[in-house]
Amino acid sequence: MMNFWRLVHNENLKIVLKKSTWILSILMIIGSPMVPIFLKIVDVPFTASGVLYQSFILYFIVIMLSLIIASESVSSEFSRGTIKLLLIRPWDRWKILLSKYIAVILFSLVATILFVILNMIFAYILFPTTGSSILSGPTPDLLLTIVYNYIRALVLITVAFMLSSLFRSTALAIMISILLYFSGGTLNGIFRLFLEPEDRGVVKYLLSTNLDLTQYFNSPTGTFGVTSLGFSLGVLLVYMIVFIAITWFSFVKRDVRA
Repeated sequence: MMNFWRLVHNENLKIVLKKSTWILSILMIIGSPMVPIFLKIVDVPFTASGVLYQSFILYFIVIMLSLIIASESVSSEFSRGTIKLLLIRPWDRWKILLSKYIAVILFSLVATILFVILNMIFAYILFPTTGSSILSGPTPDLLLTIVYNYIRALVLITVAFMLSSLFRSTALAIMISILLYFSGGTLNGIFRLFLEPEDRGVVKYLLSTNLDLTQYFNSPTGTFGVTSLGFSLGVLLVYMIVFIAITWFSFVKRDVRA
């Protein structure tokens, strides 16, 4: 087991030592606390907890960074021609793949924690902890907000990781995973516009319908009124299993041609 975690550690080092990781991480650090700063500049009467919740508008920065890291995790080994050197080590292919996946997840967790800490610092420095304004009323539970947003990030990271292994192209994996992320809300808007309420059951199994769990802050039956939190979690779990199975097959079973 210790040897496996050394493998994970090596993958973590690959991520950390990349110049692109540092550049993107610096951009994330600069961009993450922009919501508290902007709200302070325009003098909006939020409380610190309200600002902290609003700051998740920019959580897409963390998701974008994580998607880029996930997209190049496997494909970069092929593009650099290092995949054969990696596979001649005394490790099963699935262990190498799992170590890469865990390393990406750990990176996304650290990025999420850093995002929350930065926004918490700025929110509680710039805004009061209590207030009487209409904008300082109850906000959704912060822990649930973090968990729901991270679950969405985890699913998208798994998609990007799958595409990286399946197509062995970093650019294609980044493009498709980012397109999936940004098109989800658009697709839901189109479905709501053109589908009658009694016909919306057909979209309940789509990934885009279930990806944003924060929809259950507003309604226990979700955006379309045909799902629930437990149902969406179940659907996302099934999608995750399918994505991981495709990733495993494409990396473990296919011939390697660097």
